[in-house]
Amino acid sequence: MIKLIATDMDGTLLDDNKQLPKNFDNIVKRLFNKNIRFVISSGRSYCTLKKQFSEYLDDMTFICDNGAYVVDKGKLLSVSVLPKDTVKEAVRFCDKLGLTVLLCGKNGTWHNSRNDSQHQEIASYYVNQVKMDDLTLVDDDIFKIAVFEESGIENDGYCKLEERFGENFNVQLSGKYWTDIMNKGVTKGTALRTIENRIGVRYEETMAFGDYLNDVDMLNNSYYSFAMSNAHESIKKVANFMTGSNNDNSVMKEIEKHCLA
Repeated sequence: MIKLIATDMDGTLLDDNKQLPKNFDNIVKRLFNKNIRFVISSGRSYCTLKKQFSEYLDDMTFICDNGAYVVDKGKLLSVSVLPKDTVKEAVRFCDKLGLTVLLCGKNGTWHNSRNDSQHQEIASYYVNQVKMDDLTLVDDDIFKIAVFEESGIENDGYCKLEERFGENFNVQLSGKYWTDIMNKGVTKGTALRTIENRIGVRYEETMAFGDYLNDVDMLNNSYYSFAMSNAHESIKKVANFMTGSNNDNSVMKEIEKHCLA
């Protein structure tokens, strides 16, 4: 019996227009009635997620910033703050490479977008975001450094970031244009294991959905692990099951089939 469900947001639960499934409220409330825990697991920050899911803050669990900030039913469960000197080093390194940086912190999200299209891309994922010319001046506890490359980051920017920071930090591809830097050991999967242990749920009782490389560890901690048909090829190799695309309401369909039939 499935007792815990975790789903990624972008490219997974949300369609390409960033919209939730129309039957989301109905499905989630039925899960609550069966005491099945529902977890939103995202690279987005809590300030963004709590606005979108304001009705459910006391009922859901939120794995935010790829596991760096976790809130369980309204209570902060864990937080992982990056060293301030590393944040400044990453900002300077990315500036030399011409990469755009977004700092996800306790008080907001700070970025140095270089044009309107980059700003719009950031605004589509983050609320409470502030543009700054010099991110080394940000005075906040930073949980995640998100790096954006407009031409696609996997073949160039990611490799350089991994080479520079990968030995001491977790450098993850989180999208076609995005790479995230967190402390070592910080992943969606680590956060999911913490939640499983906290509420007494086993691997065999966990369901998870994902589409990109920052979802790998989360899928590995779930027997009912589903890769979206639009997922990165590496995700399809990791997941135990396949489902349809994020535009076909596939997450809700699988939940209804396996948990609510």
